[in-house]
Parts: sequence; C-alpha cells; structure tokens
Amino acid sequence: MIDGLGQHIVILGGGTAGWMTACLIAHRWRDRGMRVTLVESPEIGIVGVGEGSTPQLKHFFDTLGIAEAEWMPACDATYKLGIGFEGMVRPRGV
Repeated sequence: MIDGLGQHIVILGGGTAGWMTACLIAHRWRDRGMRVTLVESPEIGIVGVGEGSTPQLKHFFDTLGIAEAEWMPACDATYKLGIGFEGMVRPRGV
C-alpha cells in the first residue's frame, strides 16, 4: 500500500509468526520509511502450546539486535535440550 508517507505493510494475525514477521520487516526496512501495522483480534485468545524452536531462533533475535538475556525472560522461555517425535512417521512397509 502506498500512503504518501512511504510504503505501509499490514500483517493480519498476531501470534509468533505475525509478530516475528512484523519485527523482521520493520528492522530490515526501517531506513526506507516502511511502516508496519500488525492487526490481531482481541476475540481470539492465545493458544499457549509451549512452542518449541530451532537454533535459528537465536540467529533471528541476533539479527534484530535483541540479546538472549533480554528476550528469554520476557517470553518466560526455557531451554530445551531435545524434542522427540515418537510415532510421528511410520516405518516403510508397516
């Protein structure tokens, strides 16, 4: 959307994906006058499933310039040393 003040991106839906997308776009294009608006519904609650992540999450926050000591406590996050998906895929021939 062009609004006369530069480009404006609207992200519909919050949650982890929406907020991470908004942060990355705002960070990458902040010097080009990009405006980012995130719209989420107060009617839709947080699922809170205890999401897992990959090591790329640290790289994501490093890219944004947010220290692990800052975001881990703010997210009430914890380190997980392994995740197993037993029974998720059946062996061939079964």
